[in-house]
Formats: sequence, structure tokens, C-alpha cells
Amino acid sequence: MNKFVLLAFAILFSFWLPLSAEEKPTMLTLKEAIDHAMKNNHEAKEAIASLPVTKASLIIAKYFPNPIIGANSEIVKGGSLHPLEIGQTIELGKKRHYRIQIAKEQISKAELEVRKTLWEIHTQVHIVYASISTGHDLFNLAKDRLEFYKSLVDIAQKRYEAGDVAKIELDRANMELLGAENSLDTFDGNLKKATIDFNHILGNESDIEVSVQDALEFKPLLMIQEYEPLKNVLEEALNKRLEVAILERDFGITRAQLKKAQWEKLPNIHIIGGPTKPSIGDNIWGPFIGTSLELPIFNRKQGEIAQAKANLDFLEKQKDRIEHDIRIEVANALKDLEVRERQVYRFQENLLDQSEDILELIKEAYQKGKLTLTDVLNAEQKNRDLKEEYLNSLYDYQFALASLEYAVGVPLYGLTEKQ
Repeated sequence: MNKFVLLAFAILFSFWLPLSAEEKPTMLTLKEAIDHAMKNNHEAKEAIASLPVTKASLIIAKYFPNPIIGANSEIVKGGSLHPLEIGQTIELGKKRHYRIQIAKEQISKAELEVRKTLWEIHTQVHIVYASISTGHDLFNLAKDRLEFYKSLVDIAQKRYEAGDVAKIELDRANMELLGAENSLDTFDGNLKKATIDFNHILGNESDIEVSVQDALEFKPLLMIQEYEPLKNVLEEALNKRLEVAILERDFGITRAQLKKAQWEKLPNIHIIGGPTKPSIGDNIWGPFIGTSLELPIFNRKQGEIAQAKANLDFLEKQKDRIEHDIRIEVANALKDLEVRERQVYRFQENLLDQSEDILELIKEAYQKGKLTLTDVLNAEQKNRDLKEEYLNSLYDYQFALASLEYAVGVPLYGLTEKQ
């Protein structure tokens, strides 16, 4: 009998364990989320998988021309016989050298483009993480609002039954409750969409449960102008941005293409030789050797040379444009972050505590019949708007921080409590 009891407990326990494990998904910090995305994001995997394709171009660039083997016989009286001919094309100059140089520059560019893709994913994870973190808090705020209006309807119902208020006041409370229910559905939908986006950027399936840190844990610790590394970060932005490094590889590729085209004006030599029998009727053998080369009359690579020179001029203009864009992007991102951090500090220092105190006082006064429902609704509306604006300001701050990090090309650690 005891064996059956133990077996029953074992079966029940085996069913209970997975359920309890699923109730609380593992919390991911922002850094853990970024690390996870670097390993599992499909765009990152695709970018990394493209590297061997580009690296194969170096093998191709190192090719030497293949030798040629053949035979021929002159089918005429007294014609010669060439039973074996061996030919080889000899590349003159530095054509192969610059082919290899082009391939190396292309590989270096491809590696930088992979790094750029990973850096963009880093920024995307930061933004989506802030979105889902804020979404959780907005959803919880909507739940609190729903509970508030449920209690308010109960109070209004009791006051209506006691004859203290008219039926219209109870109806208004019920209408606000309905609005709170619809608002909760909206925030729930937004949170679910943010979760899908988060799973997408992490490389997970869309239905994976995720848990992130609270949005309040990403409050700024100090103002950006108090951030000691800021001056060096701003000065080094051009050197850190991968777009500039990629452009330098484009310069390297184009310069090598120009040199290669200039060397290709020098024709290659084709040498052929082997044994020969000058006359099929005679039993006399001897060696033969021959050579040929292309005359650079019509095609002197003038088009390729002109194209490479024009491309160098184009890249100079592109460099000026990219550097100008980066300076503007950094300046805009810095100013935006300064605005967002001031907004967050303003909420934290003054507005939130005042609104919360007023709401509690007005709710208590309504319960005692000292204030009207309109007073309560106005106070709740202001309180809700204020909290939503505060949470949105935290998201805007994180968005601005992620944008500044992308603009300067490096992470800015130490600006927030959790990063």
C-alpha cells in the first residue's frame, strides 16, 4: 500500500515541478539581454555567416593562371607534328599583388560591417528592453487604476443606496470603470506586442515568457554634463564610429583597384613549347617554343582607371558628408538626453509625491461625502497622467541614452542605476 502512495506522490510531484518553474521566468538584465542577442539574434547570425563567403575571395585572388596542355598535327603533305604542347601565361607586374590587396580590404570591410550590425542590435536591444520595462509598469499602473475604480464604484453604490448621491453619479463611476477596463486591455496589448518584439530581437520564439528589470531601476544617477568621460567620448566619436572605418576600407579597395587597373595595361605573356616533328614523313624530332601577348591598342584599361579615380573623388565627398552627419547626430543626441534627464529629475523631485498625496486625500474626502465625484475623477486623471508621463519620460531617457551611445560609438556605463 505504501508503494502505491509513494508512486502517486511521485506522479503528482512530477506534474507540479514544471508548472512552478514556468510561473516565474528568469529575469534578464539589460547586459544579459544584449549578450543573449549577440549569440541568438538571427540578423547577427546571418551577418557572421557571411564572413566565410567574403574570405573566400582571398583564395580566388591568389590564383595563378593554369598551364595549358595540347597537341596538333598539320594534315597536309609534309606537315609538322606537335604531339605535346605545354603553355603557361605569365602575369607581369603587380596584378596579383593588388588582387590580393583588394580581397584583404574587402574582408576587413566585411568584418567591420558585421561589427556595425552587432552594434545596431546592441542599440535595438537597449531600446526594446526599455520599451518592455516601461510597458510592464504602465500595465501595472492600469491594473491599479482598475482596482481604484472598482473601489470607487463600491463607494458610489453605497452612497447611492444611502440616498447621498444621485443615480447619475453611480453611472459616471461605472463608466469610468469601463474606461479603466478598456485602458487595461490596451496596455496589455501593447505589452504583448513589446514582448514579441523583445523575443524577436533576442532570437527567441514569440511566445517565450520574459522578465525584465523595473523601469524605475533605470533612473539617471547623474547629469550627462557631470559624466567625466564625456569630453573624450565626444572628441573620439569620429574615430569610434564604424561608418568611418568602413569608408576607409572603401578607400583602400578603390586605391588597390586603381593600381591593379594601371598594372593591367601591361600585357601578360603566353609561352608555349614542346617536342615537334617538322615533317610527318621524316623521323627527325626537335624542340619548339613560342610566345604571344595581347597588344594594348583598344583596351588599355582606361575605363577602369577613370572609374577608380572618379570613385576616389566620390568617397572624399562621402567622407565629408558622413563626418558632418555624425557631428550633427552626436549634438542632437546629447541635447535630447539633456532634455530627457531634466524631465525625469523634475518628476522625481517634485510632482510625483504631491500628486499621490492629493489623490489619497481626495479619495478619503469623497468617501466621507465632503467632495464630489468630479473632484475625485479630476484628481485621479491628473495622478494617472502624471505617472504615465513619468514612466514615458523614463523610456524617453533610455531611448535618448541608447541614441547617444550609438552616435558616439561606445557604451556609456555609469549613467543609470542598472545598465
